[in-house]
Formats: sequence, structure tokens, C-alpha cells
Amino acid sequence: MSELDRSKLRALAAWSPDVPVTSLYLTVDGRRYPRRSEYQVRLDELLRDVRTQMNGMAAAPARSVERDLERIAAFVRDLDRGDTRGLALFSASGAGLWEEIRLSRPVRDRALLAPRAEVRMLEVLLETYGATCVALADFEKARLFLIQLGRIEEVRDVWDDVPGRHEQGGRAQMRMQRHVDDHRQRHLKHVAEALFGLWKGRGFERLILAGPGEAHQELERAIHAYLRRLVTTRIVLPMSVGTEEVRRRALEIEEALERQEESDAVAQLAAAAAVGTGVTGLEGTLAALADGRVADLLVRLEARAPGGRCAGCGRLAPVPGACPGCGAEMDSVSDVVEVAVANAYGQGCRVETVVEDEQLVALGGIGALLRF
Repeated sequence: MSELDRSKLRALAAWSPDVPVTSLYLTVDGRRYPRRSEYQVRLDELLRDVRTQMNGMAAAPARSVERDLERIAAFVRDLDRGDTRGLALFSASGAGLWEEIRLSRPVRDRALLAPRAEVRMLEVLLETYGATCVALADFEKARLFLIQLGRIEEVRDVWDDVPGRHEQGGRAQMRMQRHVDDHRQRHLKHVAEALFGLWKGRGFERLILAGPGEAHQELERAIHAYLRRLVTTRIVLPMSVGTEEVRRRALEIEEALERQEESDAVAQLAAAAAVGTGVTGLEGTLAALADGRVADLLVRLEARAPGGRCAGCGRLAPVPGACPGCGAEMDSVSDVVEVAVANAYGQGCRVETVVEDEQLVALGGIGALLRF
């Protein structure tokens, strides 16, 4: 199993075997598919799509693809999904390529045969869902974590020797307390400097402050103003907490924030459509995409629909027929929504896959904010 990072994407994108690469994306989210058999049905549909793409293929590459499909089917059948919500699988059996990437987010289901691995969806995920930093701190120690798409790394520890509080009374106790407080503040300053250096060097878009007492709350006052704007929440955790528990808590927080961001994005779409700076529904969205007017595309994770694609100019439509752009006869496609998403990626649009928002259903399951 591989973890998703940019070096892995570069390696996959650079691989150019002499047989086709089978790329498959599949949602296995337990909230969407409580039973394993439910996402297995969707897998079978995707594998049938690949076999359709094999029509006319020579014998040697066809054997490689058939082995790809067998291995993919076996992997998904035996999957222990845990908290995995999406899979990205890449195989070229005739050239020895096999990569499996587990994701903490659902993905748009897709299967594709091509000379190279189809990694655009992973690139978009990395660009859209930036890293979260968790700063776990008390008055003597801090542990800094980076988390992106479910991958966690404990990147740094910060230690300072802070004396304990004094039990004497009077002025001696006051001097000792000031001494302790001074050491604590210097420790928090060191942690703040480490956080700022991490932000400049590695980058993160969200900051979770955690700890067993008040230190992580005081840390917020010590960090740079840029970082204070990134603080999303504060949670209580012991300093000895395991890395897996940090990851689990951070993902819970990220998912709650993402649901809110999805809801806000759909509300923005509805408001834009009301004044003509956005479109909703399949027909209007496909027309805007064909005209190059789409800035942001919003689409329900489960949205699928048959349609037409013009072989001449590439225009998409909800129903095959004469192309509205060039007049040529359109070819039928089994899922015009998936083709639209791929076209949007190719045009440099931001694509927001909405997992849980019923308002988008009422808007037709798909829509776009327009450039002009």
C-alpha cells in the first residue's frame, strides 16, 4: 500500500509501460456503503466499462488488462477498509506495475484504460485538501504533526527544561513562580517559532491546538498572527496520545469542517444561479463547460447520467443528437457527468465533489460558478 504524496504522483505520471495502464477510483465509504456487497456492485460496473474499452485491443495488451482486472477485483473483495473512504488503484500487469492508494475521502468512481496512469483526481485532491497541523503542547514539551488525506507524520518535538513550582511561602514562592512562568513562556515561544518554521517550510491550511491543560490555549496567543487565522479548533489530549488517535481526532474535525464548506459552496451556487453568475442542472452546466465559462464545478458524488459527446468538437449534451456546436452527430456515452468532470479538470476548473448536501439534489445534482 502507498501513501499519497507528490513524489508518488510524479512517479506514477512518469511511468510509461508498453501495455495499457488500468486506473480505477472507487468509493468504499462505510457511511455510503454499509455493506461490502454494495460497493462491490459498483466495482463490477466499472470493470465492465474497462472491458468495453478493450474492444479491438491486440492480444498481448488485452491479456495484461485482464490480469489487471482480476487483481483489482481480488483486492477489493479482500479489502479491510477500516476508515478508508476511497481507493485509487493502478495496474499494468504486463509491465509489473501495481499501486494501491487508500484515501480518507470518497472519490468519484472511475475506470480508465490509457497509456499512462490517470492521476488527475489525486492531483486535485492534494491541491484541494491541504495539510492540517496538530500542535500538541504542554508547558515543557510539544509534538507537531502534519496530516493530509489521512496520512500522518510526526514532524517535530520541542523540549524545554522547565522547573516545577515551589511550595515555599512568601517572597521566595513568588520569585520561584515568576521564574517558572518565565520558563513556560519561553517554551511556548520556542513552540510558536517551530510552528511558524513548519508553516513556511512545509505549509498547512488548518491548525488544531491540543494538549492536556491550558498550555495549548496560551500557545494561541504566542503564535504568529498568520497562524492564528488558521486555528480551527482546540481539543484536550494527553501528551502521551498515540499517533493513530491524533489522526482519528483530526479527521473527525476535518470531516465536520468539509461538510460545512460543502453546504456553504452549494448555498453560494444557488445564490449565483439566481443572479446569472452561476448555472444549475445538467443541460446548463454542460453548455457552460463547452463555452469555457466554468470557474468552479460542483457535482454530487453519486451524480450519473447518460448523454452524448461530439467526436468533432468534444461538446457534451444530456441527449445524443446533432451537436449544438458543429452540427455533427453525437456519440452516446454511458455517463456524461464523469466526462464533464474530466473536461473540467482539463480546463483548469476547480471541481468540488459534494458528498452530503441535499440542496444540491434539488438543484439538479450539478452546477457551476461562471467566469463570465
